[in-house]
Amino acid sequence: MSADTADGGGARNVPGGTILKGVGGLYTVYSEGRTLECRLRGSIRLDGRTPVTGDNVTLSFTGREGEAVIDAIAPRRNQLVRPKVANVDNMVLVIASASPAPDLFLVDKLLIAARTAGIRPVLVINKADQDAGAAARIAAEYASAATCLITRAADKDAHGLAPLLTELDGAASVLAGQSGVGKSTILNLLTGGAFMSTGAISEKTQRGRHTTRHAELFPVAEGLTERPSFVIDSPGFSLLELADIGMRELADCYPEIVDHPGVCRFQDCSHTGEPDCFVTELVRTGVFPQERYERYIKLYRELESREKNRYKKGKTT
Repeated sequence: MSADTADGGGARNVPGGTILKGVGGLYTVYSEGRTLECRLRGSIRLDGRTPVTGDNVTLSFTGREGEAVIDAIAPRRNQLVRPKVANVDNMVLVIASASPAPDLFLVDKLLIAARTAGIRPVLVINKADQDAGAAARIAAEYASAATCLITRAADKDAHGLAPLLTELDGAASVLAGQSGVGKSTILNLLTGGAFMSTGAISEKTQRGRHTTRHAELFPVAEGLTERPSFVIDSPGFSLLELADIGMRELADCYPEIVDHPGVCRFQDCSHTGEPDCFVTELVRTGVFPQERYERYIKLYRELESREKNRYKKGKTT
């Protein structure tokens, strides 16, 4: 990765790279097949800009082997707040078929976060050997909302993840989901063991332990994809707040509604049970799965309550 810049009327090659991680002001940058340890040039620090994992940067070398300075940060195509990553192509949502119990309300929120950020969602239903029927039902429920893949914990060869590798090829993909669903195992397979921290399920609580403290980007092992590809690990998700969306925008985040437009009796219909709402027919015919629709209503009520509370606070200040 490089950029051409003019220097005294001529062009010179400026090395570029992608930030893999940043800890304590030191950034690990992937550049032209190798990793470099980099610090920010002082002018960037003075500008108040903070690089994040996934940022594309230009570099200058210090003269010390394996070290460089970050001179500039390229404009971001997109950015997630949690995890704090930029320039993401895919959001790979990993859940288990049975244990830990899949939190589909969290999946719905993550799908909305991906859609609003312009990131392509891929739903991986892992550990399908636990409950193959449940895995198939979940895949059917989300068929219109994401690319759905079913994987098994027994697959110890990365090539057993062939469908996922096809989706990752040439892209930067963030893996998200509950702890304990097999994200670490998948990351180890994809990175050829570069990601070594695997979390175990607590036998007592059946909940995963958090094993990651910061977002980190890993190159997919050579030979698994045709083009350079990256996966981004992120801390285990237990809660996601949709800070940038209002209740009236929620329906636009559901392909089941957007891809099957209709007419409601009321212009400001919320699609949560009003008479003569076209979404009711989508639910009746199975276009909008009943359980996913019920979670839509729950999320709408959450957003509605949040907006009412903001209004009340505004009136008292």
